[in-house]
Amino acid sequence: MTRPLLTLCDPDETYCGRLYEYLKENLKLKFKIQAFTTVDILMDYSKENTTSLLIVAESAFEELGKMMGLSHFKNIIVLDEEAGGLKEDESSFGDRNIIHTTKYQKAGKIVDTIIDFCAEKADSFEGLTAGISDNEGTVIGLFSPVSKCGQTTLSLKMGDVLSSRGKTVMLSFDSFSSLPKMLETEADGTITDLIYYAEEDKNKFCIYLEKIKRTIGNLDVIPPAKTAMQLKEIGYDSLKMLLGLLIREAGYKYVILDLTEYPDGFFDILRLCNKLFTITKPGGDDAYRVEAYGDVLRQNGYEDIFASTIKLGVPDLKDSYAASRYVKELLKKEELISDREA
Repeated sequence: MTRPLLTLCDPDETYCGRLYEYLKENLKLKFKIQAFTTVDILMDYSKENTTSLLIVAESAFEELGKMMGLSHFKNIIVLDEEAGGLKEDESSFGDRNIIHTTKYQKAGKIVDTIIDFCAEKADSFEGLTAGISDNEGTVIGLFSPVSKCGQTTLSLKMGDVLSSRGKTVMLSFDSFSSLPKMLETEADGTITDLIYYAEEDKNKFCIYLEKIKRTIGNLDVIPPAKTAMQLKEIGYDSLKMLLGLLIREAGYKYVILDLTEYPDGFFDILRLCNKLFTITKPGGDDAYRVEAYGDVLRQNGYEDIFASTIKLGVPDLKDSYAASRYVKELLKKEELISDREA
């Protein structure tokens, strides 16, 4: 499948070159990207190639208008070079989508503008992916009946290690979670929103994924649902569909499920995991909870899940170096990473 084309045009060769390299490295939506520093060459190229999105400096945009060249472009982001910039009367747009943003801002903000634009005008970017993959992906689940056992911290540590080996995403199933606070940025949606968009139109899934996900280091994180009721509405079928899209369309090698609460079809969800970890604590009520959990699985015909579950007694994870070393050894033991990678 041919990738949608993003063209960049700016007469400032240094700026154009730097933004081109930044977009190639950091814009996860899989556009084919071409850069031009003269409007004439851009015009010649656009006659033979259909551009899905044009990113253009204000001066080049004005020149395109004078040359009657805007008809080649439906979706345009103008990089304003002066305070305020020029603005068009919306009635003059025709069927074109044109927005403005300042040229002199962090490149990451320009990427955010592109993602927001693609999400708002998603009908113009149908089929845009974030990295189609042929691999089957590895789903890693963590669930423990033991409360306050450090499961989310362990999930994040696993994600940190795995994300340096391959594209990794973490999904949290914890209502009223503190995870959004840890992300330190306002989320544009949650896992329930992402599933809704996926069910409405799979062809636009990756655009909405890029808008909703947040990143810690190299690890992508899907913000959790806000309430237990929203979590209950996710369900086995919806999550299975979501995992397939994350692996095949978005190209994730590892998907981590931090299963704190119980979505509908919870036990079947556990069976979706290639590896399932349960944190245990010796003695007292915690040991009883782990045994009771095993009994429930056995009584409902899921004894295979409990038998294959990897049971862990997790050490103190507050020591970052020790925690990373522990996680690397664990992942190596379970053949999720190799000796060379560890």
